[in-house]
Amino acid sequence: MKLTAENHAQLEDLIDKILVTLDAGEVSHNSAIGALAHIVVAAAQGNEDEVRGWLERPETFKNWARTAAS
Repeated sequence: MKLTAENHAQLEDLIDKILVTLDAGEVSHNSAIGALAHIVVAAAQGNEDEVRGWLERPETFKNWARTAAS
């Protein structure tokens, strides 16, 4: 998958949101690492739909954060 400059900015924002959620104690370290690994593996395997879901649909992050906090 080839990321555009916009995708890079979206990825930086997403990583920041995951780390802020971790720092706030809302999710565990393992959950944060798992989400980041999931995104990296999806990109490495060319699963563009999955990566774009994380980058372009805010509800994907919100659903993960809600589920990870449970």
